[in-house]
Amino acid sequence: MNKTILIVLLAAVVLSVPGAVVFAQPKETAATKIITAQYGFEKDQDIEGWKAQNGNLSFSDAHYKDGQRSLEWSWQTGAMLEIAGLKGLKEAGAVYPGGIPEVYEPSFYPKDRYGGMKIWLYQEKPSSGQIVFQVGSSVAAARMNPKYRFAVNLDFTGWRTVWVCFEEDARVKDYSGSDDMQAMVAFPQHMKKNKGRLFIDHLLLLSFVSNKRNSDLQFVNNKRNLRSADGYEILKPFRVYTNAVYNQQVNKQLLEKESDRIAARLEFLILGDRTDDWKRRGTGIEKELEGKIKGALSVYEQLQLKSTNGTVNGAPLFAIRDEHSAPEGRVFDNVAQDVLFPLAADYRLNGSAASKEKLIQVLDYFLDQGWASGSALGTVDHVIRLTPIATAVFLLRNELHALNKLKPEVDMLAWHTRLGSMLHIDHTRGENSDKVRGGALVKLIAILLMENDARKQEMLQCFKDYMDYVASVAPGYSDTFKPDFSIYHHRGTYLNVYGTNAVNTMALIHWLLSGTSYAMSAQSTANIKQALQRQAAIAFGVQIHYGAGGRFPLNNSAIDGDCLPAFAYMSMTKDTIADRNLAALFNYIYGIAPPAAINKMLLPALTYSGTFGTLDLMVRAHEQSKTNIQGPADGVVVLPYSGLMAYRYKKAFATVKGYNKYVWDYEAGKGENNLGRYLSHGMLIMAQGDERNGFDSLGMDMNDGFDWSMLPGATTKMLPADKMLYFPKADNKYIEGKHRNFSESVIASGLQQGGNGLFALDLRDDVFPDEDRSLFDSSFRAKKSYFFIGNEIICLGSGISNKDSRYNTVTTLFQYHVNEHRMNYFNGKVVDDPTNPEQKADGGYFTDQNGLQYIIPKGQHIVLQQAMQNSYRSVKGTYQPVSARYIKACIDHGCHPKDQGYEYEVVMNTDAAALHPYLEKKSYTVLEKNNDVHIIQHKASGITAYAIYKAHTSLKGVLLTTSAPLLAMAKEAADGMLLTIANPDIGQARWNHNMSHMPDSITNAWAKGSVVTITLKGAWYAANYTGKLMSAVIRNGNTVLSLFCRDGESIDLPLQHREESTEGED
Repeated sequence: MNKTILIVLLAAVVLSVPGAVVFAQPKETAATKIITAQYGFEKDQDIEGWKAQNGNLSFSDAHYKDGQRSLEWSWQTGAMLEIAGLKGLKEAGAVYPGGIPEVYEPSFYPKDRYGGMKIWLYQEKPSSGQIVFQVGSSVAAARMNPKYRFAVNLDFTGWRTVWVCFEEDARVKDYSGSDDMQAMVAFPQHMKKNKGRLFIDHLLLLSFVSNKRNSDLQFVNNKRNLRSADGYEILKPFRVYTNAVYNQQVNKQLLEKESDRIAARLEFLILGDRTDDWKRRGTGIEKELEGKIKGALSVYEQLQLKSTNGTVNGAPLFAIRDEHSAPEGRVFDNVAQDVLFPLAADYRLNGSAASKEKLIQVLDYFLDQGWASGSALGTVDHVIRLTPIATAVFLLRNELHALNKLKPEVDMLAWHTRLGSMLHIDHTRGENSDKVRGGALVKLIAILLMENDARKQEMLQCFKDYMDYVASVAPGYSDTFKPDFSIYHHRGTYLNVYGTNAVNTMALIHWLLSGTSYAMSAQSTANIKQALQRQAAIAFGVQIHYGAGGRFPLNNSAIDGDCLPAFAYMSMTKDTIADRNLAALFNYIYGIAPPAAINKMLLPALTYSGTFGTLDLMVRAHEQSKTNIQGPADGVVVLPYSGLMAYRYKKAFATVKGYNKYVWDYEAGKGENNLGRYLSHGMLIMAQGDERNGFDSLGMDMNDGFDWSMLPGATTKMLPADKMLYFPKADNKYIEGKHRNFSESVIASGLQQGGNGLFALDLRDDVFPDEDRSLFDSSFRAKKSYFFIGNEIICLGSGISNKDSRYNTVTTLFQYHVNEHRMNYFNGKVVDDPTNPEQKADGGYFTDQNGLQYIIPKGQHIVLQQAMQNSYRSVKGTYQPVSARYIKACIDHGCHPKDQGYEYEVVMNTDAAALHPYLEKKSYTVLEKNNDVHIIQHKASGITAYAIYKAHTSLKGVLLTTSAPLLAMAKEAADGMLLTIANPDIGQARWNHNMSHMPDSITNAWAKGSVVTITLKGAWYAANYTGKLMSAVIRNGNTVLSLFCRDGESIDLPLQHREESTEGED
């Protein structure tokens, strides 16, 4: 199909003018709205008004980036290309009115000049000089008094593109003249030859040129760094790499031996060792790979590759974040993933010589299309899916070397992996998780493919240092590890996908390098192991809290498909168990994880974990461990940097999530987590029994009609589904939309004392409200606490307030998809009356379908509903209406609540017959429950626990007052007291209302500790040395303690009363 016709079909309404397709109507996508003109050179009239002095213009089908032909400009000395009345140029030079100009990572841009052009250029041979472009109000002005001027270096072959924002990248200093841009000229300069040829295609004039554009060897831009730091900057590290002097003395024999050992291990992980051990896992990966090979051959045919005179033409390829590709264009990354590794595997595993030849042709085609060293493709934003091409080159390394085709591929990998960044590691910031999970292995491959010389030796050492840096604790909000082994991405916790993929990559490389001169440090080893153990500890089976996985709440199986191989890698040296404890944990997960869950990591995509050899290792680790199986231990795990706590006791498990001024609430994307605004409003997920099926066994069925406004344990507004469904829309304040929001509170954290603990949340909705103040309501407040002691979870709420008189505010107890085979009970009677869809009660107790007991004291308005409800189901990035029958119970605080509260207890590991003692008499006493503090006293355990929301509050119990908001637990016994405190304020640098455009100074600032002063009733003395205890003073018969607190850590302080001495002093 003619591309102009296709654009018309896609664009809804377009206006044709001579020489261009001009988009005149706003009813388009964000990307098409900003196109002021597009030139594809498919029709002769496309170059009306174009004039070549000392040169010639013609159309050529030899090379093309759009349609089937390009514009060929043959020039000689003194050449000048003049374009008068260039349609769309005036609009490109005008003021952008403000708005959201992009589809990917949409942000709001205020009124300003952002316009410019994108242009693709092709050379068959590199040239030494430049092509200069000048823009003015007329041809004469463009020549003699241009407003904009920029030059493109011509030292390249194949396709290159240049993205130019006129005002930022090309404005002529001290320009004086008209702002009405009408003409452009171009001419060669500094050329050693007196003639040449340049092919031009896919020229776009735009009212907004993306801030995602990247400098490269062809053109260095001068963009404003709106995001404080460009995480995809690529030219600077490349220059560091190419300009470095590599002069270490080299023992080539040793270097070759070490390099070959690492390469052999990597090849083993990919191809296996020709045993059938991998088959015993039964993942079905062989069938998936077979299907991928068939798919690759099909896509190869679709590319319509043609080799002519050493050039491979085919479907035009574009960068993954180029929002203006040709209609028939494809994305480099997608083609690489679909084609390259499957063809390499077909050759290496099946001996297909045809696939080898096809693969070599595709690699040549990629280079010609611009996927080459020194080429930023306009933007390298999100060019992180590099393992498909890297592994293909690695598997074909010998064949490419024999054909003298390996070096361009190694140079390409060095460019795209930013190898130069390892020569001067900036330890003041963390490494982006995407660069770890998508780039670390590719860095290693690039180095392994180098010649055995000083550069390779130094780069291997740098790589070892880089991996130690990656596996260290990072400052502030930067990726990856935090002091509590939360894993960060997007300035917040990401305990699936990004985080777990990154840890898996660390473990993979740790295994590859172990025992070599480049092995990772002992500290890195310890950090990776601790991160893996922490991931297992916060999971029920393999699933984590729905709110801890960013915009992928339903992809919460974090330790099977995302990082199960890591447990094997870190348990083993070569293929022998070296860490029996970690191997026992691996064996536990191996036994409950669905075998096929790992398949998404066994074929190269954004991340990669090896294929057949990886399965061989896992099977061998499992068989060597045999009956050595050990799941996570009972107890409490607190992740202050995630606003998360997990609790495990016998057969029961619970996990709760909040947010505050340092931990954002939720992340949404285009068709991702658009119902998840309340996930961090204190959602308490409880389960008991077999962990094999994780939370899926509970019956919540969160993607099949679930009411996302009523999450268990959370305090929320009971909103209709249409109000819950929210797609972030950028505006002048919320530059990337209302998600990843912070509050003004510091409290969303927990405390651990032995096997018991507590979690507190000062819930504030500080997001500037939406128009009707439903989903975002800046009047919404609640204080929430959860006390975990033995089989009990005691839940308190106070200060529940908002000004919404339309929707009831509720604290939900549970919500399940109705299942006639699974009964729920209220006050001992089955809830199964379809004629009574809603019941109300003043207190009572529930036994839910999972055997959890909920006891709600009288004086609280309980609502029980069992009826059809409307919601949305997430299906491949869309939301489709769905209705289903659910049962849900809540404490109803009514409309426009003012200082409302709640109290209830959940009893676990206890059947209905054994519940009587809890119903007869509460096992705890609420000493205080108000806006300032929640205190409970648990008689049987001797525990008094405190969630203190306000400093200098007078308290009941053994604590009298504290100098800061604090969590505390005092366990008294006959011979003394164990006092545990945790300061929930982790001391991060404070940023804005949400994470958008967080500056480097905040992102990479280390959290600060603080001294907290506590006053205890009576005279107490430290019974053991505690390094965090700064001072202890007896004052007026009471004890004043000062403790240094940091990172939300729980501090145990054993205390005793001191008896008077009966012995005299010497």
